[in-house]
Amino acid sequence: MNPVELVALKAVDGGLLVVVFALVGEVLKPKRFAGLFGAAPSVALANLAVIALAEGVGAARSSSTGMAAGGIAMVLCCLVGVPAVRRLGALRGSVVMWGAWLASGAAIYGGLMASLVR
Repeated sequence: MNPVELVALKAVDGGLLVVVFALVGEVLKPKRFAGLFGAAPSVALANLAVIALAEGVGAARSSSTGMAAGGIAMVLCCLVGVPAVRRLGALRGSVVMWGAWLASGAAIYGGLMASLVR
């Protein structure tokens, strides 16, 4: 598959999944859950499908491991960030949040990859 076909496939695939996730978000009550079904998960799934088709299951496994690590790290970042911003202010609290996300994401990804290699 040439690069132009891959980009076209990602655009169509991502666009369709964005629409599906937006519809799910519209149906959910309360509306604050609608943000969970924004563009990021649908684009991630679309790209994962294209990676699996174009590069194989191994590349898709590695990409999905990174996505899972990033998601878990984002939850930890939010748990650290709320008190950090309240205590340190917006700028310093955001720096602490960023550091927490980066450190936890790297640690989780390293642990997941090490467990997959065994």
